[in-house]
Amino acid sequence: MLKETFRKFIHLASFWNIFVFLLIKNVVSEKWAFFVLTLGLLVFLELEYARVETNWWKKIPQFLNLFREKEKDHFAGHIYMTIGAIVVFAAFDIRIAITAMSMTILGDFFSALIGKQWGRLRTLKIFGKVRQIFPYHKSLEGALAGLIANLGVGFFFFPDQPLIAVMMAVSASLVEVMTQKLDDNLTVPVIAGAVGQIIRLLI
Repeated sequence: MLKETFRKFIHLASFWNIFVFLLIKNVVSEKWAFFVLTLGLLVFLELEYARVETNWWKKIPQFLNLFREKEKDHFAGHIYMTIGAIVVFAAFDIRIAITAMSMTILGDFFSALIGKQWGRLRTLKIFGKVRQIFPYHKSLEGALAGLIANLGVGFFFFPDQPLIAVMMAVSASLVEVMTQKLDDNLTVPVIAGAVGQIIRLLI
């Protein structure tokens, strides 16, 4: 649990994508903001290439090794988070992009911590048979915590458009729950952002 908590607090550092983009966009230009995010991605790719190809991380003591099993021989989540940031800032309105990125960070943060600590309801007995109600060992408690966090983010950025807030929160939460083999740091912001953008265009 301590290791997962530390991972999630590091995950909060992903807000750098938002802060750096907005700062450079407002001070210099949007083109330079995308350029800096792309430079960040290139640095991460170089470091991840070295890690995956050379396996230097295996020399790190176990209690400091924060990579998950699926990340040990593949790119870690910060690569997909930065790609997701570049995509949403390029494709969607700025407020929708910020909301989608914030949901990705905070929704995952709360769903993981609550689910790990208090998650109990993973199966349900239906017609005498125990059935798994959430895939990949996720729990109802964690999913609800993520949904509440996403709703909070949605209404913070869209207090005047509750439909966008709710639909982005619901889509972000569903994608987070259902994503396992892909990386939710990419799927959540892109899909939630697309949902918000479509609704905004329609209304």
